[in-house]
Amino acid sequence: MKSLIKLAIFIFVIFFVEQVFTLNNINFNFSFLLIYLFVIHYFFPEIEQKKIAPSETLPVFFFVLVGLIEDLFQGVIGPGIISKTITGALLIIVVKQLFFHWTELFKALIIFIFTITDELIYSLIIIYFFNFDMEYISFFKVLLIKGLFNIPFGLILSWKKP
Repeated sequence: MKSLIKLAIFIFVIFFVEQVFTLNNINFNFSFLLIYLFVIHYFFPEIEQKKIAPSETLPVFFFVLVGLIEDLFQGVIGPGIISKTITGALLIIVVKQLFFHWTELFKALIIFIFTITDELIYSLIIIYFFNFDMEYISFFKVLLIKGLFNIPFGLILSWKKP
């Protein structure tokens, strides 16, 4: 019960920080860090369980929940759920296929690539379904800034994992 309360408080703090702090009208994508940390803690538990492989049902439910909360903040239901679920499923595939010890550089690369993937999917859904126009140069600049900004926070939060 205590761990659920801690998790709920952590999720609230992440979404609060994501909505409050901006840099030149750029909202950061800290919600992907929730997905990254959940996958890392779920598939690499502190206490190793013998012959029990973790299923993908609980992580996918968590991805949908995080995407729904993000969509409720944005005012449009759908793009956040789709982008978080696809990105989380791809992250699960990477975690289950790679059996070697993750270095800090590899974790930084994973955080960067998947943050950009998440933002790209979200933005393409918004552009396609809602006919939203944007400049491509500034779009890619924002993607790179969000990806680079998530790296130090993701590495600090996942320190000594896996």
